[in-house]
Amino acid sequence: MINEWVLFFQLIGILKMDIGRPEQPEIFYRKIHRKDHDQIALDAQMVRLLIAIDEKKSLSQIAAEVQMEPTALKKNLGKLIQLGLVEPVKRGLPVLDKIFLQALNINLSRAIGPMAELLIEEVASEMEITGPGIPIHQAAEMITTLSHEIPDPEKRIEFKKSMMDILNKKRIYTEVPKP
Repeated sequence: MINEWVLFFQLIGILKMDIGRPEQPEIFYRKIHRKDHDQIALDAQMVRLLIAIDEKKSLSQIAAEVQMEPTALKKNLGKLIQLGLVEPVKRGLPVLDKIFLQALNINLSRAIGPMAELLIEEVASEMEITGPGIPIHQAAEMITTLSHEIPDPEKRIEFKKSMMDILNKKRIYTEVPKP
C-alpha cells in the first residue's frame, strides 16, 4: 500500500511540473533494475526516453535530447515510473540561508510591523516550504506574495526592491553549477 502512495505522489509531481521553465527546479531520474522478470511492453517513445535517462542529466536536458513534447514526455515518464523502470533522484537544491530569512523579516517588519514573522510563516506554509531555508527557485515568488500584503504602495515597492537586490546578491553565492 505504501508503494502505491509513493507512486501516486510521484505521478502527481510529474503532472504538476512545467518542463523548461527557468524557475522550475532541475529534476533528475535514474533507471531501476527490476527484480522480477515479468514481460513488459514499451512503445518507441518510451524506449527512446528510457535510453536517454541518466541520473547525471536533468529532465530538461533529457527533454531537449529526445525532442519530445512536454505532455508526451510527462505521459511516458509516468508510464516508466509505473512500470518500475525509473525513479526520481533526490538532489540538494540550493536554498537561501538564515541571513536571507532575517533580511526578509526585517524588511517586511518595516513595511507592515510586528505581524511580519507570522505572515512569512503563513506564506511559507502555503507554498509548502518545509526545509530550514527557502529554495532559491521559490524566493522571488515568496517576495511577490508577501508584497501583496503591504497596503502602502510606496512601502510595497521599497520592500520588493530591497528584497530583490538581496536575492540577486545571494544568487551569486548560492547557485550551484548545473552538471
